[in-house]
Amino acid sequence: MTSNNPETNRVAIVTGAGTGIGKAIATKFGHLGWRVAIGGRRVHRLAETVPLVERAGGTCFAHELDVTKADSIEQFFERTETEFGKADVIINNAAVGRYGPLDDFSAEEIEAEIATKLTGSLLMARRGIQTMRAEQGGDIVFITSVSSVQPWPFHLPYAASNAGVEHAARILRQELEGTGIRVGVLRCGETVGTEFSDREQGTERMISANDYWFRRGLLRHTGLMTPDMVADAVAKAVTLPNAYQYEVMSVIPTAPIGELPETYEEFIEGVMNLMTPS
Repeated sequence: MTSNNPETNRVAIVTGAGTGIGKAIATKFGHLGWRVAIGGRRVHRLAETVPLVERAGGTCFAHELDVTKADSIEQFFERTETEFGKADVIINNAAVGRYGPLDDFSAEEIEAEIATKLTGSLLMARRGIQTMRAEQGGDIVFITSVSSVQPWPFHLPYAASNAGVEHAARILRQELEGTGIRVGVLRCGETVGTEFSDREQGTERMISANDYWFRRGLLRHTGLMTPDMVADAVAKAVTLPNAYQYEVMSVIPTAPIGELPETYEEFIEGVMNLMTPS
């Protein structure tokens, strides 16, 4: 099995690496000196990540990838193996999502959220395992959301997809016992600087959902994480010694020191102050 030592030049694949958390994870792996293959549907966004990885000290290869298509995944793995050799770290990060009640979603939007997060993660894991079995080891990490375990209204297709991914990881971990392949879940709390949060910023859907979440106690304080914080946790998971692993890492923001907001208006003011400090 390849040694999971941060000094080892491993080959890592990161999906959805053109923005947000995926970009941060790829860059973090660059700091470890790894060879990093990044994939996504928008090649021009991937091109923005490549120099970040290389300036950090790694080597980066970008290629178009649609995780919902098995043929696209196969082409991506083939090109990665040509450029870097066989991957022994796979980070299933790609996802799409939006706010709103289920009956406001189109059928196509529901299909896209499930296909990207759930089906895409399984297809990527399947292909990675085919390589890792022969190499007798590696790491597969699924990036999920706190909505996978906490009922989170107005996020239903996204939350259901993440819940499915976490259960798939539990099953897969047992299937792979004795192979040297570790299966981990990194469950994320509220994170800013992602494409999802930026795209919905200020929309009526987002305002209504956040108001509801605050009133129901799902949002209790104004603490927020950044993609770099999530990337640090991922790096810890895949650089543990081979003898043990994280089953689930749930990373959530710490509440800022001070009184908790009592009204939604105070909550919004606190978030804005945190994001745009004077």
